[in-house]
Amino acid sequence: MGHLGTNATTVERAPARVRAWTFAATAALGWALFTLTILHVVSSFDPLTDPVSRYAFTDAGQGMLEASLLSFAVGVVAVRGTLAAAGLRVSRTTTALVVTAAGGLVAAALFPAAFESHVDPASGLIHQYGSLLAFLSVPGIALSLLDQLRDSPDAGLRAARRGLQRVVWPSIGLLVAFGASYVADKLTGGPPPLSAFVTLFDLLPEALIQRAVFLADFVLLAALLVVANRAAWSRASR
Repeated sequence: MGHLGTNATTVERAPARVRAWTFAATAALGWALFTLTILHVVSSFDPLTDPVSRYAFTDAGQGMLEASLLSFAVGVVAVRGTLAAAGLRVSRTTTALVVTAAGGLVAAALFPAAFESHVDPASGLIHQYGSLLAFLSVPGIALSLLDQLRDSPDAGLRAARRGLQRVVWPSIGLLVAFGASYVADKLTGGPPPLSAFVTLFDLLPEALIQRAVFLADFVLLAALLVVANRAAWSRASR
């Protein structure tokens, strides 16, 4: 509770522009997470076996997945705005990753996966690659900021960097596990080492790992907001 209180105080003492961007990012990401959670509650799909993309064809909560992904995209852009308003150097690489993540989420929202016969296979490919780009880009945004925080003279920012590191590496690990589970799902038979690989990831369903990656991305973006507000507070207190 003390840590949460410190973060709230940091936001309150940040400049108004940073607070506005933080509010926009928190509202967008919060709405995305809330909508996605409600969709899982009202739908009859199984979260352990059905990928998130299938919820576009749910029997209840039509349009909620698309709304969640679009809100997520807005949240990613607003996080970038918060970082820039806080005075952190937002490089071209960081901006490109933000655009890629947001664009991938928008593409995934507008082009459904090809789970139904009436869906154009091209739509399924756009959805698949859009989702992949978004999943890869969000951890990249955090990695692109770690270097500039390493030598910061501010103890609070160095602590924020350590907190960001504790979030980003598990996020990347989950992303690798998701990729491995996706590959394992496409493989059948083969020599014993390959069969053992497939059996291992059969114990960790692809759909479950995918949801863990989603959650890790939300946590990672929240950590970036904390870093931005601490940077703004540090600059304002000098």
